[in-house]
Amino acid sequence: MKRIYLSLLAAAAAIAAFSCTPQNEDGKQDEKPPIDINEGGNEEEEEEWTGDYPKGVSVEPFSDTFSDGKTVNGWVATIDFKANPRLKFNTLQGSKRKAPTEFFRDFNPDKGTPYICVNAGYFAGSTSVSLCIIDGKVRSISFVDMNWPNDENCERVIHPVRSALGQQEDGSFDIEWVFCTNKPARTQTVFPNTMGNNEKTRTFIEDPPSADYPGAYTWTPQQAIGGGPRLLKDGVDVAVDSYWEECLDSGGTAGLSRQPRTAMGLTEDGKLIILVCDGRGMGGSAGMTLKEVAAKLKSLGAVDAMNFDGGGSSQIVGFEGKILNLPSDAGAGSTEIVERKVVTAVVISELPKGNQ
Repeated sequence: MKRIYLSLLAAAAAIAAFSCTPQNEDGKQDEKPPIDINEGGNEEEEEEWTGDYPKGVSVEPFSDTFSDGKTVNGWVATIDFKANPRLKFNTLQGSKRKAPTEFFRDFNPDKGTPYICVNAGYFAGSTSVSLCIIDGKVRSISFVDMNWPNDENCERVIHPVRSALGQQEDGSFDIEWVFCTNKPARTQTVFPNTMGNNEKTRTFIEDPPSADYPGAYTWTPQQAIGGGPRLLKDGVDVAVDSYWEECLDSGGTAGLSRQPRTAMGLTEDGKLIILVCDGRGMGGSAGMTLKEVAAKLKSLGAVDAMNFDGGGSSQIVGFEGKILNLPSDAGAGSTEIVERKVVTAVVISELPKGNQ
């Protein structure tokens, strides 16, 4: 009797197990029960990231030796916006001159946490003389008419077409030769070249370039910052030619000598490279010519690149607002940090999780 009772229990257990096992439409038993997609939450967990800088951002020092034995020291930041869509490129312009650490400190928290700040376009006094577009609004324009070679010794009025780096609404970046073709409306027009200006040969266009020039088109980036000259175009070094054609020799850019520099490059796959080098003997660094900056950015993978304000303005601020390089205003041999106040800056920030 006991043996029959145990057999009945085993049979009942088997029937219960079969009835609780999922079956397909043919009434056959599935090999594996379906997974409840809501179990444990339906949002994909974001990869945990540790380190001073967020995912998609690397900041590294470099030290190179030239063929003549001189050395240059600097920093390279690489920003991969595809690896981390919460990264944000921000152009900033102050109502007055501010040190880069002040731009970093005063950064709007609604635009995320700042991680990198560098100086940007050219300025005179407290006025930007380079293009700056913030959130689609043109805050300042580059020279439309300029006394050449300078205001004190003007030989003629010129109309320089200069380079600018912009981020479009879809997040993509481009570097273009841009001129403001409608000053009251602040309309920015892209041109296929520098339109015939050349300081070296002292040849200049007679009239401002027109928006109806073949190949020209209106440029409407969400963020943009101007400077110059262009250093790389489609992987080709155009630094020296652009230096003369963008009429930057008279402005003190000193493109043929080694100086502290700030520059940015774009890679084929959409990364942004920021380079800041020291010069004028700071920390033993000789600085770089524009051609040397172009070569360095190309070696890092850039296919397009442009130069920004340099000299004592060149500065990079990193994690928690720390100044990484040695700005040159302190004087050769000094280890003191002396910040030059600037008018425009670029900040790389990261939005909080859930924002993009």
